Amino acid sequence: MTTFEFWPDHGGALLWTDGGERVSLDELPLPPDLVERARSWVADYDDAKLPWEPTRDEAWLGEGRRLFVDLRRALLERDIELEPNEEFWGRVRLGEDPQP
Repeated sequence: MTTFEFWPDHGGALLWTDGGERVSLDELPLPPDLVERARSWVADYDDAKLPWEPTRDEAWLGEGRRLFVDLRRALLERDIELEPNEEFWGRVRLGEDPQP
């Protein structure tokens, strides 16, 4: 099974191989609406929004947790595992509704 890492970063980077290479959302078997949602969300990335910052953005983080679950579900259907780079992205189990 292939494994990718959910690691939002500057420049639209979101998914990475275990070797640290960026994975294009266009190369994955994902629904177009999910790809667009992921692109839109990661485009708003800013270090100041992360949970350890005093300026953290709870709404953005909540959407990121929901996005992680949705991406993970879609990728698992294709035998691709998605792991979070930070524990707070993956606190929600499949089928649960993450709260912001």
